[in-house]
Amino acid sequence: MDDDYDSGEDIIATSTGAITTTNELSRRKRKRAKREAAQLEEVEGRVEVPAKKLRTSLDAESVPTKGSNKPTNPKSKGKNGGKQDIKGKGKGNGKGKPMAKDGAKEDASSIDDSIAMMDPKIMADFVAQRIQKFNKDLSTVELGDRIPSESIYIDTTAHAAERSLQNLCDYMEKFCTKKGQSSISHLKSSPKAAGSPHTIFICPAALRAADVVRIMRKYQTTDSQIAKFFAKHVKLSEHIEYAKKTRIGIAVGTPARLVDLIKDGALQIKYVQRIVLDVSYLDAKKRGLWDIKEVQDKLVELLAVEGIRRRLEGGGEEDSRGLMFY
Repeated sequence: MDDDYDSGEDIIATSTGAITTTNELSRRKRKRAKREAAQLEEVEGRVEVPAKKLRTSLDAESVPTKGSNKPTNPKSKGKNGGKQDIKGKGKGNGKGKPMAKDGAKEDASSIDDSIAMMDPKIMADFVAQRIQKFNKDLSTVELGDRIPSESIYIDTTAHAAERSLQNLCDYMEKFCTKKGQSSISHLKSSPKAAGSPHTIFICPAALRAADVVRIMRKYQTTDSQIAKFFAKHVKLSEHIEYAKKTRIGIAVGTPARLVDLIKDGALQIKYVQRIVLDVSYLDAKKRGLWDIKEVQDKLVELLAVEGIRRRLEGGGEEDSRGLMFY
């Protein structure tokens, strides 16, 4: 209803009638009373209630009587402490679907299988488009140096299962092969030289890398560590010291920290056979590995390290080498 009146008496209209208030009510109070009236009418089935009783009625609505099946107030809390709306859709720890956060339990909203199911040609085109998106000022020659060729991509479309954490080990055992070894024994092995992984697994965030490491601990042995490398809570100097004295089979980490370790020489690429990109995972903002400029810049820098593309070429079915999408 309009806030201008012709008479000296303020009236607040509802869909079922009219509520008369005193002339001294401020405009703010009248607007608030109108909102509360609308809320009460929705909850109570459009029952007319005097304006002076609106607030107490709404407060009483948040405390259901014994044996009542009436819905609780939208601001009330669910059984487990999470917020709950009238329809019972919970948030946080309530009954609803858990929100997708870094390090949180996976759900369908945090996985995008469409990218991982690309064949090598489409993978190459996709990566080229993403690199061009964030590097529009580069020349064609400069872009060519940054964009990996189609020949180094491994076709993993045969893995039809969802690209979730629980299916990660099945994926690794299917595509991480070494001539003369079973895939499991290969994944459990490591070169004798310290800091020389045969597999590098790249994640977009630190907590995601920690989740991946926990899943792949099954391949860790006393002579072959599953190492995690990210900047969160760990100094670069500590990672350098660790890598220089530890035999590593699989290195899991974020692009920025991995690039720093490779540049330092603590992490060697001379035995690298494959790089796995964690492209299916989406963070809380629905962003993947190729969607965050800072992450992508470091990823492109890593893939452009001298000698690394040469290491990823020339593999076959019995000796997989290349760039893989998970």
